[in-house]
Amino acid sequence: MKIRQITPKDWPAIMIIQANCYHDINPEPLEVMQSKWHASPQNSLVLEYNNLIVAYILCHPWPKGDAPKLNTTLTATYDTQSLYIHDMAVSPSAQGLGIAKQLVNHTIHASAEQGFYGIGLVAIQGASEFWQRFGFKPFNDISPTLLTSLASYNDDACYLFFNAKPE
Repeated sequence: MKIRQITPKDWPAIMIIQANCYHDINPEPLEVMQSKWHASPQNSLVLEYNNLIVAYILCHPWPKGDAPKLNTTLTATYDTQSLYIHDMAVSPSAQGLGIAKQLVNHTIHASAEQGFYGIGLVAIQGASEFWQRFGFKPFNDISPTLLTSLASYNDDACYLFFNAKPE
């Protein structure tokens, strides 16, 4: 298994994985997905298994306690000390191989090396328990802005945050 940065030729595989993994929301269009990649290419990765892309993770800097609305094209980057996992998906054909665990652990480690103090995300489709196994915790200080962003997802959308440097 090999984790590496996304390249332009990876997008067809990424879009297929996204379409195969999300059934509670409409998949985001290519330009929206690529805007997250452009915001932080060093934190947007694919995982190859048997020379095929079987998973991806899109991360970019974003303020703690906030999340972009679904289907939002990023046009600016934020000077913040927290990272945001916008999306992570593993192809159904590769689930059960520990790939998601590898991507999450890689992202946590890399974010700390880059000086980020934590990582936020919105868990959907019942994924909250998965993320909590890695130390992500529900965020209780929900601002009106975050509430609006969460409403753009589905009914079980939950904002979680991982403190790399516990307070």
